[in-house]
Amino acid sequence: MKQSIRITEDSFFKGEYSGSGDLELCGSFDGLLYVKNLYIKKSGIFIGYVSAENIIVEGEMNADIQAENLHLKSTGVVDGDIMYRNIIIDSGGMLKSKMVQNISKMKNLIKLSKK
Repeated sequence: MKQSIRITEDSFFKGEYSGSGDLELCGSFDGLLYVKNLYIKKSGIFIGYVSAENIIVEGEMNADIQAENLHLKSTGVVDGDIMYRNIIIDSGGMLKSKMVQNISKMKNLIKLSKK
């Protein structure tokens, strides 16, 4: 069974979370996050730092990001330093970052802790 956490629209999390599963963000997250897959829905707002294999952004991120794959959807907004291996920006997606750097090897990313 796949581990998955969902933060609903009316919820707010502040702090640090690390896990080997997925996180779906519909509400707000302020802090440090280490997960396998992060899905930021249209109503989702992420502030802080995130390291994940895959990040899909439909909402807003004001964060420094390390990701193997980053997909910025048409409604998504990202503001912060980005280190990535693959990036897709749909028409309408807004990237406001000052530093966007391609990482050629995944070993440069912070490894997720296994629980």
